[in-house]
Amino acid sequence: MAHRLTERWTLTASLALGSFVCCAVAMADDKQPGADYLARIKPVLRERCYACHGVLKQEGGLRLDTATFAIKGGESGAAIKPGDVAASLIIERVSAAEESERMPPEGEPLKPAEIDALRAWISTGAIIPADEQPERDPREHWAFKNPVRPTIPIVANVAWAQNPIDAFIAAEYQKRNLTPQAPADKRLWLRRVSLDLIGLPPTSAEQAAFLADDSADAYEKVANRLLESPQYGERWGRHWMDIWRYSDWWGLGVEVRNSQKHIWHWRDWIIESLNEDKGYDQMLREMLAADELYPNDPDKLRGGGFLARQYFKFNRTTWLDGTVEHTGKAMLGLTFNCAKCHDHKYDPFSQVEYYQLRAIFEPYQVRTDVVGSELDFEKDGLPRPFDCNLEEATFLHIRGDDRNPDKGKTIEPKIPNFLSTVPFDVQPVQLPLEAYRPGLLTRVIEAHRLTAEQAVAKAREAVEPAKAKLAAATDADKPVAQLEVTIAERALATAESQLLSIQARTVADQAKFAQPPAGDAAALAATAALTEKTVAVNKAEEEVARAELVLLRAADNKKDVPKAALGKAKTALEAAQKGLAKPGEAYTSLIGSLKTFENNLEKEDSRRKPFPATSTGRRTALAKWITANEHPLTARVAVNHLWNRHFGRALVPTVFDFGRKGTPPTHPELLDWLTVELREHNWSMKHIHRLIVTSQTYRLSSSTAGATAATLAADGDNRYYWHGNPVRMQAQLIRDSLLHFAGELDLTRGGPSIPVKDETSRRRSLYFVHSHNDHQQFLSIFDDANVLECYRRSESIVPQQALALENSPLATNVAQKIAARLEMDRPKASDEEFTRAAFITILAVEPNADELALVASALDQFKELARSQQKPTPDLVARTAIIHALLNHNDFVTIR
Repeated sequence: MAHRLTERWTLTASLALGSFVCCAVAMADDKQPGADYLARIKPVLRERCYACHGVLKQEGGLRLDTATFAIKGGESGAAIKPGDVAASLIIERVSAAEESERMPPEGEPLKPAEIDALRAWISTGAIIPADEQPERDPREHWAFKNPVRPTIPIVANVAWAQNPIDAFIAAEYQKRNLTPQAPADKRLWLRRVSLDLIGLPPTSAEQAAFLADDSADAYEKVANRLLESPQYGERWGRHWMDIWRYSDWWGLGVEVRNSQKHIWHWRDWIIESLNEDKGYDQMLREMLAADELYPNDPDKLRGGGFLARQYFKFNRTTWLDGTVEHTGKAMLGLTFNCAKCHDHKYDPFSQVEYYQLRAIFEPYQVRTDVVGSELDFEKDGLPRPFDCNLEEATFLHIRGDDRNPDKGKTIEPKIPNFLSTVPFDVQPVQLPLEAYRPGLLTRVIEAHRLTAEQAVAKAREAVEPAKAKLAAATDADKPVAQLEVTIAERALATAESQLLSIQARTVADQAKFAQPPAGDAAALAATAALTEKTVAVNKAEEEVARAELVLLRAADNKKDVPKAALGKAKTALEAAQKGLAKPGEAYTSLIGSLKTFENNLEKEDSRRKPFPATSTGRRTALAKWITANEHPLTARVAVNHLWNRHFGRALVPTVFDFGRKGTPPTHPELLDWLTVELREHNWSMKHIHRLIVTSQTYRLSSSTAGATAATLAADGDNRYYWHGNPVRMQAQLIRDSLLHFAGELDLTRGGPSIPVKDETSRRRSLYFVHSHNDHQQFLSIFDDANVLECYRRSESIVPQQALALENSPLATNVAQKIAARLEMDRPKASDEEFTRAAFITILAVEPNADELALVASALDQFKELARSQQKPTPDLVARTAIIHALLNHNDFVTIR
């Protein structure tokens, strides 16, 4: 506790000292020419005016990014006349009473204090610094330039730098006179890296083995072991699921309105891809265009869940807006969505270019493909994006209003001009037959055949019992028993004819769609049509018999049952018999996929229409453009996410905005070095993880105790990583750790999502249903990911969190299991030995003397209380209470 109080006081003192220094600098600057302009005027102009009157755009010919430009003015005259407030047009416009006249045109008006500052500055002569420079060309922004591997700096403390990461970090220490903290002790480092890489704390045995390993590569061996663990993919899968907005479907009842049923196949693909260290670039290609690049590879097609998840039934514009926005934010760190209604205010990106990006996605829809032998799409299926409406035009929406499209000009698919140095080449993709006729896939044919054979076997089993029942029936029961035999025989006839029909339709499809079509295709089609009609007749005869049985049973029971059902069944039979008599070649191909409803008005029949034989190739072009080695953003954004989740702070704090409004990197050379390193190592994320967790920087203690005054004053908020950042465990880690300690965690991987109300499940937390409607309560309390957008998790401190660890059935049950497990492993352990084992297991620390004394006293009190309540095992009750207390310790929920 003392060190946490010390850290809090030190941080507060540093901030106070920093404020004092800033004030001192400001007072000193007031004496410099233009100081008032730089401190009070230019920041307002930059924030509120540059978007329309800066380097990107000069509406009315007016530019305001330097006072010289403002004095020069635009088409209406000088915006500023030094010494003459009344003649300065800028004052007239920012203080206009009429909203239509007032500037800026969007957002809140300037504050009275800001306008007064403008007036005062102009009235005193509009003094400016002599060396004021205009805004740089946005295309020269650091993030829009392809990174080049920087030279690794040579630092004074060569022994401290374990790898290049440390060299870049140490170079910043030298510049800022920072002294790094000592490394965390081995137990804490092991806990940190275990939770970071696999999301589970180290066992006591793993801790002991690491402490005993004094080899030079001890840390690297741990990193390699964890990276090879199948739990690595689950831990980092959850991180990327946050960024890529993973969500199970949600809607009204069973109606899918958002995302897709069975989207869990995408989740499993993420986990498996990470475990096999699939290149990050390859993962993006599969997410954006697997249906065009790998149309017959069901494993890779699962990656298309990224696009399937964007589905929104009620508004196509909302659907595509989300697709464009989160492709930009997640993969490129760009806020394309800011240009939906007007040109981007900060980045060189126009409204037209926003709709050019939308045009890339315009044709795509979602379908569900057969998975394995399951033909019931409600039970399973693979959500798959595909280009459906190939001729669908894209129009610019005036002011972003989809009710007001500008149909005078069709928008073509393109990428932003300022990033056009990377090739973007759209070529239509001719799909293989099975991709647009999935009923011809061997596995789909086999699924239909197997299902039909199972139906035949089931129907055949019902015939003999029905006949036996008839043989034993009394005269009174024979009419009913005879109808039951008839139904069983007709059901068998239906099933057998269905099996023959599947075989005939398969052969007919193979002949019809061969290139060129087979010579006997027409004859085979006629046979297939005949078998399908035979199925209809047999089914209709079965339904007539069933309707007759209902009426007969009603008569026996003296019930008044309408006869309409029998009449309807007979009419259907007559129609089927007439159809059978008519020659023809029309038949139904085997179903291998079902298109998702495009909107709320679409009819069921349209979902079964044939799919296009060609795909536009737009998403393939986009995927190749995004993952090109020379793209300046993709790898930068990826390594920034990796760094952020290891250190609790990103190199670029605005993780989804690398544009001009975003925050520049604290360590630009380190960011570029890691970017090039990722690309040159086949985009291997495990390679970057290994570099990070084996660095001296990652090893630093999170305590600030003993930090030098100079370090605290220069970097009180640890922007330059002179100590580790304590990070609150994510929700999934807390629950999984509890079950892990108790020996109850079920490490089964993959499969359908678990209902959130299943409190008995002991699976890892990422397997619970995760949607806008359904939240696992325990995870929600600890700030689970927001499914709408979660590039960085929020961290709250609320009473419900303490209550969840104190009173929830999960915490109570787990505490009992942990105590019993520790006792079972150490049957003759003293209270002190038990206490040491508990601290090491739960907190990965050795208790100090004060803590041992405190726990010993508490144990005595708990035992006495248990005895007074006549508990059968007072020692275990007391020890359980200690375990419960440790689970509520701040160091349990904190990664230090």
